[in-house]
Amino acid sequence: MAVAACAFLTALHAAPAPITPRPPTPPIIAQPSDLFEDVTQRAGIDFVHQFAHQRIANILLSNGAGAVVFDYDNDGFVDLYLLNWGPLQGVTVQAAGVTREPNRLYRNRGDGTFEDVTGPAGLAGSGYASAATAGDYDNDGHTDLYIANIGRNLLYRNRGDGTFEDVTAGAGVGHEGAGISAVFFDADNDGRLDLYVVNYLTYIPTNESEQNPGAYPGPLAYAGQANVLYRNRGDGTFEDVTHAAGLSAPGHRGMSVSAFDADRDGDVDLYVSNDDTPNQLFLNDGRGHFAEVATEAGVAFNSIGEAPGSMNAAVADADGDGSPDLFVTRFGYGSLYLNTRPGSYDDRIWASGLGRITQRYVGWGGEFLDYDNDGDADLAVANGSAFVLDGTETLLLENQGDAKFVDASARGGAFFRTPVNGRGNAALDYDNDGRMDFLLTALADRPFLLRNRVANGNHWLTLHLEGTRSNRSGYGALLTLVAGDLTLHSEARCPTGFLTQSDARPHFGLGARTKIDRLEIRWPSGRTQVLTDLAVDQILKIKETP
Repeated sequence: MAVAACAFLTALHAAPAPITPRPPTPPIIAQPSDLFEDVTQRAGIDFVHQFAHQRIANILLSNGAGAVVFDYDNDGFVDLYLLNWGPLQGVTVQAAGVTREPNRLYRNRGDGTFEDVTGPAGLAGSGYASAATAGDYDNDGHTDLYIANIGRNLLYRNRGDGTFEDVTAGAGVGHEGAGISAVFFDADNDGRLDLYVVNYLTYIPTNESEQNPGAYPGPLAYAGQANVLYRNRGDGTFEDVTHAAGLSAPGHRGMSVSAFDADRDGDVDLYVSNDDTPNQLFLNDGRGHFAEVATEAGVAFNSIGEAPGSMNAAVADADGDGSPDLFVTRFGYGSLYLNTRPGSYDDRIWASGLGRITQRYVGWGGEFLDYDNDGDADLAVANGSAFVLDGTETLLLENQGDAKFVDASARGGAFFRTPVNGRGNAALDYDNDGRMDFLLTALADRPFLLRNRVANGNHWLTLHLEGTRSNRSGYGALLTLVAGDLTLHSEARCPTGFLTQSDARPHFGLGARTKIDRLEIRWPSGRTQVLTDLAVDQILKIKETP
């Protein structure tokens, strides 16, 4: 469910009534044995999503807004940027004169707390914001920020002094559409990050549901909007190369995009999650030209051949075979696509146990994270209703090591028993203790920063990559780690999810292993770098050898 361009909105004629905001969820008190605790208030995060309506009255209001995790000031601690809506004519019913609340940038102080630096940084934003993505598009060593709005999108260049400048117009990326997702990636392996923007649909407020009178119409009642690929020219500007790249695919209603190397051939591919139309997998030929292969690859439909609304595809090697797998959250049965043969996936949502656990929920932000550092990819899933503001429980799902999952929510703690209307979900290690935390955004509510308190003694390694011949962010680097009997495969990428971007630093759980024998990095430039005999329990910064 999602959104559309201001240019296509028509005003509603009913006089708007004053809105009494719903009170945000109070702090959730963790018990001593809980694996996660809600530290949002203690951390100093006082953001509340501005809903500007009494109820979910249309498809645009069902969606929510997200967040991006990135280290904007290069101090080694990830910061948080939270997105907001505000009144939107034809969509919300907030009384006239109510101003838009800002997006908020929270600087990580490194002591478990954050400070609001939105004003000094110049990142209040504007418009009806959906999602953001972060990457160093100009290779100057400072991570930049792109915001997908309903209306005009925004590109903020990081000046490196704690401030940002709006360079949207000069860069040529101010697309005005139903922006709902975006990702930085190097499409043509030229060492510069390109930008792919996902749009949703053209919203018309007067449309009514013929199948379900009284309810708002579903996505197929509206025309879809095309997505856009911007090629980075290297001079601060971008050009629209969507058609030339083979990415023109009208008729879909995108919800999110995941950029990763699906076939492990050294270039970055794209998987687009769509609403009520088949999902798309675009394979890259290494020169920035794409072919759509989702149906042949087995990732276009769910396990019973349907194409219900897909929100997000999380990426990780769930079964430990060295190939990337996908967990897709849906309005309906989700999917766990395991890469079982080169170029081919099987949906194992039921065999994995995930079907039984998740089937009664509407999943939005699903994210892989090794929360117990045992060397396999677990899941956290944000759930919520698309029709009412009543809350739903979040899920913590533990991987048994072979892509068989069990529900660990009870051990997760009080937060997982608290109904919230979850939307975005980002994995991060905000306190640099080697345990993966997560940040959940909620519709018409505050966000939830969940601190990981697992104390099992397992070891870990986190990487901070810096490209030289490759793009400075290191997005697209393929990683292989060997520690005794454990071999792990991962990828440094721009880790976008539904409305969110997670901590971009690759993280490895190592279990009881106390030494890393070998770490291989295959950079996007084609250069391979090997490090041996590495210590565990550290954040290791690695610069691409020239």
